[in-house]
Amino acid sequence: MANAFTDSGVVWANFLAGGYDKFVRYQLRSRPMFRQMVDVHPVDVTNPGPTVTISVAQEFAALATTPLTETVDPDAVAPPAPIRTTVTLNEYGNANLRTLKLASLAFVQVDPILANVLGKNMLDTVDKLVQNVCDTGTYILGANGGTIKSQASGFSEGAVAAGDKFSDNLANYATTLMRRRNAPGRNTTGGAEESYFSIIHPDVAVDVRSNTGWLSPHQYVDTSNIYNAEIGAYQGARYVTSPRCTVVADGVTSTPVYRTYFFGQEAIVEAMQIEPHFVIGPQTDKLRRFFPIGWHALGGWAILRQESLQQVRSSSSIAAL
Repeated sequence: MANAFTDSGVVWANFLAGGYDKFVRYQLRSRPMFRQMVDVHPVDVTNPGPTVTISVAQEFAALATTPLTETVDPDAVAPPAPIRTTVTLNEYGNANLRTLKLASLAFVQVDPILANVLGKNMLDTVDKLVQNVCDTGTYILGANGGTIKSQASGFSEGAVAAGDKFSDNLANYATTLMRRRNAPGRNTTGGAEESYFSIIHPDVAVDVRSNTGWLSPHQYVDTSNIYNAEIGAYQGARYVTSPRCTVVADGVTSTPVYRTYFFGQEAIVEAMQIEPHFVIGPQTDKLRRFFPIGWHALGGWAILRQESLQQVRSSSSIAAL
């Protein structure tokens, strides 16, 4: 007589179920970078309001280089009007309703997962809002058909060709133009001259990282304040890579155009009345089955000193890969 097996295929198949890993992983994430560039906040606001205005006093237009006449009283000169930047405050936030049934039946703890993804949404949203402000900068540099141009000399994003990659000259011109505008640097790399800080797309960084002028972070004299994801110093700026840099298909025949950002001091001002934070909402349904959770913020951003923000727009050699 043949053996009768208690097997998984027929007899006790109903006792078997596919297993699931209760450890939940998350999508790969890039780090928020742009809010790190905010270094100006209102100091002494008169009152809470929907806007906050920052004033910058202007210097006298002319220097007093003409000798005074001993017996003549010089005419008084009025100083220029101050420059004012207004930051508009808006509310931002996102919310979720978790149900009691989901929490009771799920094989994982859903609340920590919700908190994680909502927190990521909060950080990414705030970072994007700062980036959107950076994209409105008026100082723009790039190459059109191999010729470097600025916004003042006729640079056109629509004329960026596939060969108009980020180059030594573009990196050098960007920091040089900022120094021409008296934009103060953000840090030093051990030398006497302050350096700027740049956020560059990985696709763009690949075109310059092999150059011998690139200085790796481990070669800094002082490495205590290296930013997250920083890759090195080059042509007067310290660079950090981020795939968050704006990329638009606006070049010749829809060539992808990448934006590289250079920051000096006081480029971006942030007015934050209510810091981004989590909110656990009240349960107002009759059977208390709905659990609200979300995040909320009240604030705004603006460019304070256009002179301290420079954009370089270029193509990339690996854009099509």
